[in-house]
Order: sequence, then structure tokens, then C-alpha cells
Amino acid sequence: MDDKPEIHFQNTSDIKLNKFSLPLVSVIIVNYNYGRFLREAADSVFAQNYPNIECIIVDNASTDDSGGILLDLSRQYPSAAILRRRDNGGQSIASKEGFEASSGEYVVFLDADDVLLPAFIETHIFVHLSLRIPVGFSSADMIQAVQSRMVLGTIYGLSEYVRSGRGKRSGIIRRVDESAPSMWPLRSPDAALEDQVHLMEPCDVGTWVWAPTSGCCFRRDALQLFLNNAALGALRSCMDAYLIRGISVLMGSVLIDRSLAVYRLHGMNVFSKHPHLYFMLSYERGGPSDDDQLGRKMVIDHLIANAKLFLRKLHSPHHYMNALLALDDAWPRLSSPVPGCRSYLAGKIVMEASALAPALGLSNFLDLLRRLKVAPHVILKACLNRKKEKRS
Repeated sequence: MDDKPEIHFQNTSDIKLNKFSLPLVSVIIVNYNYGRFLREAADSVFAQNYPNIECIIVDNASTDDSGGILLDLSRQYPSAAILRRRDNGGQSIASKEGFEASSGEYVVFLDADDVLLPAFIETHIFVHLSLRIPVGFSSADMIQAVQSRMVLGTIYGLSEYVRSGRGKRSGIIRRVDESAPSMWPLRSPDAALEDQVHLMEPCDVGTWVWAPTSGCCFRRDALQLFLNNAALGALRSCMDAYLIRGISVLMGSVLIDRSLAVYRLHGMNVFSKHPHLYFMLSYERGGPSDDDQLGRKMVIDHLIANAKLFLRKLHSPHHYMNALLALDDAWPRLSSPVPGCRSYLAGKIVMEASALAPALGLSNFLDLLRRLKVAPHVILKACLNRKKEKRS
């Protein structure tokens, strides 16, 4: 019997995949008259353990010493892109401009008065690359500080969700450093992280459980579905009320039960006025800076105005309908001026019936109206109008 040639198999763990790199993360810092904090925010970006980062600073026509700080930062960090707006268009417009100038697969919007801890990006990206469920963003806990002194080690809503156990899912994490070790060249997070990731299912947006803007890391693909909104200029603050609820209601999100950034309170914050206290609001409900309800209205408007797009992208029209209903159920309820409609969503759907009914199909459209408890005579009128449109 002839001797067969010995076959040697190469150990795949020795193959260096030099053509592949870690995802690029775009950190967008929006600044308006926060010159006294801006340097610390920028320093925290360039002090990250994660290597593949681009930093974009958008200045909203500041009138303080931000100009000089930006000049110093451009010298210290030549790779940072600095965009200077001629007028203060608000947080949302500045964030959108920063996003349009960015190219990362993941995006972090860092408020100029907040600070990222060194493991922030490394941990978020490790979680995203290890998740079995491709959610729209991750949101990590934050330390709350007054000026430069720590007061709390957590964000209350996030901690309450973690304590409830609702987000615990077995097998949600398959560590990328174990499943593809050659693709994760960085230090591996400790094993405890696996139990600190909690899932927020799509449509679970009834109460606010996420960290503020600076604590989140978004998928670019998810942001693109919501930052193409021409009405964003109306939302001058609380952009997280729009992006976080909009993205999570469709694609879900995860919470990371680990403090990875510092949320600074200094008396001039747009939304929160003091660190969280149990059973106490940290903001002025209905005050000039409370744009949470406006943000939710804008999500509803955007989903309805782009119904064809979202219905084409989602697996089922029922997921689209359930997302709208989940936004309608969120506290506090949004009222409607339209007669026979109990909520803002119901009124909006009735007003946009001519476009939404054909997109959803009449059966689904009427089912949505019934679930929203729209008055029968309003539903009948919508049916008659739809029949007239079909004839014409």
C-alpha cells in the first residue's frame, strides 16, 4: 500500500487578518458656552483605551471663551475636526451636522459638560460585537457629579430597570474575544460584564430607563433612519428624547450596568436641575427645558410621515403598529385637539388617514384606530373618505 502524503492543516488562530480593523467610533461633542468644561470633555475622548476614534467638535456660536479653547484643542489634537456654526441652532441641529461630517460605524454624542471614563468606548464596542441581538444602541450607567464632586454612582431609571430583572436574558452575550480572539486585540473586559448587559425589547419604551445622551453608543445604521428628519430644528434640547425612544421602540437597546461616564450638574444644565432623589423629579415638568413630550411627538410624526419606508424595512406591519401604540402608552400621555381622539397618536393617524390607510392596508388601519379607542363616528368617516379616494 502506497504511503499517503502527510497533510498539514494550518492553525486558523495563527492567521493574521490584517485587512480587518475594529469599528470606527465617531465622538461628536456639541458645545455652547461650555468653554470651562470643553477641554475636559475633549481630553476624555483622546484618553480612551480604544484606538479607532474620530472626534468632531461642533460649536453652536458660543459667546464665552470657547473660541480660544477650540484653538488650543486644534493644536493639541490635530486629528479633531472642529465645526463652527454661525448661529445657535440648538443641540439637535448641531448634532446632525456633526453626524453628517462623521463616518464611524458607531456614534457617541458627548455633551460638552460631560466626561467619558477611559473604558467607555472599549466596553460599548465589546458589548456590541458580543451581542447575539443587533440592537440600535447601548446605554451605560453614569456617575452623577455636581461641578467636580461625585454625588451618585448611578442613573436612577437605569438602576431601577436592572433591579427589576426584566432585561435579563440568558445567552445574549457570546464574547467576541472568545468566539473570534484574533479580531479583538484589546484587553478583555472581566467576566462580570456578561451579567451586566440587560435587554430592552423593541416597543418597551413606556418609562425612561436609559442614561442621558452622553452615556449612549449608537449604531450608525439606526441613526440614519431618524436624523434625516427636516423637523429636527424644533427640538433645541433633549435630543435623546427623540433618538433613544425612536430607535429603541423599533430595534431595541441594551443597558450596561456599569458606570462608564460622568454626568455633570452645574446649575446651567438644560434639563436636569439636581442629582436624582428617590420619588423626586430632577427636572421641571412642563418647564421651558422639558422637551421630552415634544421629542416623543416628533418620533410619532416621523414614523407616520415615513410610513412607507418603515413598513418596507420592518419584518411586519404589526411591528410598526405596535411601535406606534407603545409610544402612545408612554407616560405622560400626549393629548390631541382632534375631536373623538383620546391621544396625540390617534389624532395624528386620523389627520394622516389618506396616506397611512393605503400604506398599512385598510384592515390594519381600522384595527389601529379601534385599538386607540377612536370614536366610532370618526372611524366611519375615515372609511367613507377612503372609499371616495378609491373612486376618484
